[in-house]
Amino acid sequence: MSSHDSNGRLVDLIRAGLSRADELGRARVPLKLYRPEDQEELLTLLHAYLWDTAAPYDDEWHRSPGNIMTLWAELLEIGKETRERLIPLRTDLVKVLTERGLGYRTHPRSVPVLVREYSGPIETPVHPGDPRETSSTIAVGSWGAGFGDAATNRKVELAAEAVVRRHYEDAGWVVTRVAHLKRGWDLTADRDGQELHVEVKGVSSSMPSVLLTRNELRRGETDTAWLLAVVTNALSDSPTLTKFDRETVTAAANPTVYRVNLAP
Repeated sequence: MSSHDSNGRLVDLIRAGLSRADELGRARVPLKLYRPEDQEELLTLLHAYLWDTAAPYDDEWHRSPGNIMTLWAELLEIGKETRERLIPLRTDLVKVLTERGLGYRTHPRSVPVLVREYSGPIETPVHPGDPRETSSTIAVGSWGAGFGDAATNRKVELAAEAVVRRHYEDAGWVVTRVAHLKRGWDLTADRDGQELHVEVKGVSSSMPSVLLTRNELRRGETDTAWLLAVVTNALSDSPTLTKFDRETVTAAANPTVYRVNLAP
């Protein structure tokens, strides 16, 4: 689902909640007014928004500025009165996000939200730095990508994705962002019945060396539609996009980092 589609669906869901509250004579819109499947969709959309707006905080958590109500107000073009009606919905969604171990508020009234990427069920309660979620990292290439400054890494990531999206859209592909769904690639591109699964990596230098998660590499090994798009010099005025087929990527993959959990 592209960001445009996501925003449109979010608007539809929020308006449906407002309408349901009106039917019931309720001033405010709590999450329980929605069907279970719609609650899950709202939660997915909220998590995707927080993740997309977040900068790395530590090994697992990213810090989002939040601004959830600001987003809703802009999308629905609503005023103060309607925003106040939606406060319970926002509060309920963040509460569920926290209960599922995907989000964390340092204070009930704080605006910044710590969020981590979804990678399957994890236990609760959670806290920043929770060591129980594990992942494996794969390096492709000789050198270039690594564990640099967190804020810069996030800028590189977003800049690279914009370059790749623009490349495919200019060529007539319909591009949908699916990174938050943890499928093992970031963008799905469709054109004339053909579908590509594009994993995007950005590098601030000129060397096309990147890090892949275990899930991303597994997709490269098994998914014939998968390819890797690497954007070098991603933050410069002249970024360079290079595409690598899955055979090239999997042949170059070399395990470099292992997570060791020594907790009893």
